[in-house]
Amino acid sequence: MPLLTQNSELRPHLIWNWSIPALTAKLADGRRISTCPSAGICARYCYARNGSYLFPATIAAHTRNLQLVLDDTEAWRVAMTVEVNGARFTKSRPPRTVPIPETRIADEWLLRWIRSGKPAVRIHDSGDFFADWYLREWLTIAETAPGILFYAYTKEIEMLRATETPDNFRWLASTGGTQDHLIGDDLRHADVFPSED
Repeated sequence: MPLLTQNSELRPHLIWNWSIPALTAKLADGRRISTCPSAGICARYCYARNGSYLFPATIAAHTRNLQLVLDDTEAWRVAMTVEVNGARFTKSRPPRTVPIPETRIADEWLLRWIRSGKPAVRIHDSGDFFADWYLREWLTIAETAPGILFYAYTKEIEMLRATETPDNFRWLASTGGTQDHLIGDDLRHADVFPSED
């Protein structure tokens, strides 16, 4: 079973998703895990805690993903590495010449990647980098697949600023977290949520 999924909006752009529960998760063994440790006011307005994200099947799938990462990290990393180096990600595609709705793609670098015809993986359409070791696992996966763009919106500004990332791994700071004060003019960011002020 594939680990990465696609939604109807991103499928035409060859973008896949990886999701874990937003904010917190209660696992089958009773553990409660904070999946968005630097969440601030965004927790109150989070899109990933509403709508279709509340369907039992969606909650179960995201929780299964987190459980795999926590309980068998090596098996998850190996499976993800095999998947992103498989045929659906490596087959040759011509550059996209069809118009892309630029107003829906917020970042110029992502727009250029989409036009190239190369695939992308959005890490966390819900959840975040909840630990340093988890971020390092993603960087290891990205290094094995240089023809794929890995990107994430994150509130973990301090963690990402302190980490060297491969060329095909991009991140944007997402406002509304407890680390907003670390977002300067030098940092690409998305004003998704109001500040706590």
